Amino acid sequence: MFKSALGAILGVSILLGFTACTQAPMPQSSPAPATAPAPPVGDPALEALIDAALIDDYAYDKLGELCDTVGHRLIASPGMKRAIVWSQASMLAAGFDSVWTEPALVPHWTRGKEWARCVAPVEFELDMLSMGLSDGTDGQTLEAEVLAVRDWDEFEARADEAQGKIVLFNPPWEGYGTNVQYRVHGASTVAKHGAVACLIRSVTGVSLGAPHTGMMRYADDAPRIPMAALTVEDAGRLHRMCERGLKPRVQLSMEAANHDSTISYNVIGDIRGREKPEEIVLISGHLDSWDVGTCAQDDGAGVVLALAAARQLVQQDLRPRRTVRVVHYTSEEMGGSGGQAYLDAHRHELDQHVMALESDSGSYAPRGFSVDADSLIIADLARMAAPLARIAPEHWRVWPGWAGVDIGFIVREGVTGVGHRVDGTHYFDVHHSRADTFEKVDPTDLARNVAAIAGLTFLIAESPADLGPAPVATLPGGSPSVGGH
Repeated sequence: MFKSALGAILGVSILLGFTACTQAPMPQSSPAPATAPAPPVGDPALEALIDAALIDDYAYDKLGELCDTVGHRLIASPGMKRAIVWSQASMLAAGFDSVWTEPALVPHWTRGKEWARCVAPVEFELDMLSMGLSDGTDGQTLEAEVLAVRDWDEFEARADEAQGKIVLFNPPWEGYGTNVQYRVHGASTVAKHGAVACLIRSVTGVSLGAPHTGMMRYADDAPRIPMAALTVEDAGRLHRMCERGLKPRVQLSMEAANHDSTISYNVIGDIRGREKPEEIVLISGHLDSWDVGTCAQDDGAGVVLALAAARQLVQQDLRPRRTVRVVHYTSEEMGGSGGQAYLDAHRHELDQHVMALESDSGSYAPRGFSVDADSLIIADLARMAAPLARIAPEHWRVWPGWAGVDIGFIVREGVTGVGHRVDGTHYFDVHHSRADTFEKVDPTDLARNVAAIAGLTFLIAESPADLGPAPVATLPGGSPSVGGH
């Protein structure tokens, strides 16, 4: 098991039977509801759980409901407040034993109206989205010549040209981990050399005219300048104009604004273990999103997959030895405040968290799990999860790797982290864009992912053996993240 410091629980419990109170979940001394012990690993109960999940349309219906009736879930927006209510109601209706919320101090950023256009040497509108946490243009229309560069190296070579310009980064697509660095650090990098704004090619490898948003960061030692993403198409056009020596000029107007931090909430629900209720198997997704599209893949799918997987245990009357906890985190997209708040509230019981799983990669065809833990634990998990390979027989893997932004806070304290993994071929086509909508979700793949998460959750929560301790920060998931996956 794992070691951690004493902490405090903050929250409001809503117990099954619709009895509200101001306590954390039901006391550990409370007897677990009576039920027959779940069969051991390899028993037909696991196969029945998988079979039931594969044919259940609950997750598909709930994801449609979240996308259509709640909509986008930007932190501190009305949509996020609706989502918190939706999450609590959904857990209660699914039969969880206790459901409650815990507060988190989160950033409050608003987009407002925004537009951009090229005004010389030819005029055309630019399709753009402000970056999250960017300042705006302070009620003015900013106009300047564009300096377009491919990458960091080219900008460094031409940095003395940046004074008074709008710098555009138009890097080739090399994968999210590489390209997202321009979004996170681009503005401060160019501001140090006198640039008045920063534009980037959207962080995607495939574009059909949709810009992609996401979080940026300001460095303390640089001026705060506006930052926005253009479509791949518009970024390419401006870059080619610069290469032809045409010196394009762009006007930019952004009402984006940062406000005082505010309170949002993680939503948490427990299915209480029958023998070891104090030991916790945590499964999760993040409830917040960006404010474009209805955010089905990022991370409506993860939220619903965690919910539906736990619900399957209730539906099949499989109450495992350990408590299964579902967490719908807040503020992943704005830096992970929800994950930090969970750590702060649960430090006293980190040694009782057997595993933490996060689903934040969409609902595409399942591929297995990445694990941030000791190599012996990874081997143990791979062995235990072997019966789940039937869900994706040609592609199933359990491998060392990153687990997730939200659970990363407790993974860095030694909790074993598991990342739910899917075929990522098309994830970044829609990621953080208007194209991330319910229509992109395949119901069969969604159900297969429910089966994978439900199966692993049951196996870990039911296992008579304990997992060993995970070394702190041994793998990428245990390393600090920029947040806003």
